[in-house]
Amino acid sequence: MKKLVAGLVLSSVASSVSAVTIYESDSSTVNIGGYLGVEAFYQEGYGSGEDSDSSFELQDRASRIRFSFEHALNPNWLAGAQLEWGFNAVEKSDPLFNNRLGNIYFQSDSGGSIRIGKQWSAYYDVAVWTDQFWKFGGDASGTYDGRNGGDESGMGRADDAITYRNSFGGFNLGLQYQFENDDSARDYGYQVSGTYDFDFGMSLGLAYAENGYNSNNGNYVGNASQDTAESWLLGLVYESDSVYLAGAYGEYKNLSSYFSDVADKATGVELIVMYNMQGGLYHVYGGYNGLEDKSQGSQGELSYALLGFGWKPSQVLVALEYKFGLENKDAQGIDMKQDEMSIQARYFF
Repeated sequence: MKKLVAGLVLSSVASSVSAVTIYESDSSTVNIGGYLGVEAFYQEGYGSGEDSDSSFELQDRASRIRFSFEHALNPNWLAGAQLEWGFNAVEKSDPLFNNRLGNIYFQSDSGGSIRIGKQWSAYYDVAVWTDQFWKFGGDASGTYDGRNGGDESGMGRADDAITYRNSFGGFNLGLQYQFENDDSARDYGYQVSGTYDFDFGMSLGLAYAENGYNSNNGNYVGNASQDTAESWLLGLVYESDSVYLAGAYGEYKNLSSYFSDVADKATGVELIVMYNMQGGLYHVYGGYNGLEDKSQGSQGELSYALLGFGWKPSQVLVALEYKFGLENKDAQGIDMKQDEMSIQARYFF
């Protein structure tokens, strides 16, 4: 199913960003796309000392450029490749580009798709439904979490991965395997996701992810007993021409690193509701992220509410998103909650 309200393009799904065809023949196409984004970012101070000072800065807003290539192998199968880099459009940075996606794929209508390389994960087939905010979000769904980050753990843009996806009527299946990586002490990773699309605009989904780590590796993070990470995510989405509603609940074992090195157990809830006006020209939305460390003796808790508004005429987006900090406690219970705000503009190409 479509990931978004009709007519509204949100940045978290790479395939949804606009693109321009720069070469086309009977069997091959080359596209270029992405966006340039800037934002004025406000952070409220918290606590005492230097942390009590608020800030308001101009910075890059996840600018990126993407190339995609496709070639028809025969009437039933095509081969393709996808490359995407992020860059800082506001100030000098080193390195200038950072790798977001890089994969090769083979696809057919009946045989499904096989994709190899750095890519959006099978787990994200469910997590994407709530990861639709212009600035914040994704903290409670496990998408960008993990002892070495969401790319290494395979929850978001998975490193070193091979996936298979296919659809059978209204049911969509996703399978993923991650190969060994010595730099992160990962021995393996695998995921499975299943979603079902009803004919009235609603979809249900469930995803499972497991990673195994070598505790004898010098790059290992966590206690020796935390060498296996597991995650479950249950999601629900409903969309019509003007309304988008989505929710997700997740349970995470030896995954979350928000409150300590690695939490033995954590649970999370993410919600979003969006109202689309004038065919996507304007939209207003609100949401919530709540993540709680369930490890014995831990007081870790993260929760915040979001409110945003966007104006998107054609290739341009102007948006404001405000984050109301409710809780941001570390494992010892020290609260660092703060309000934050993003005023941003993007040009999609």
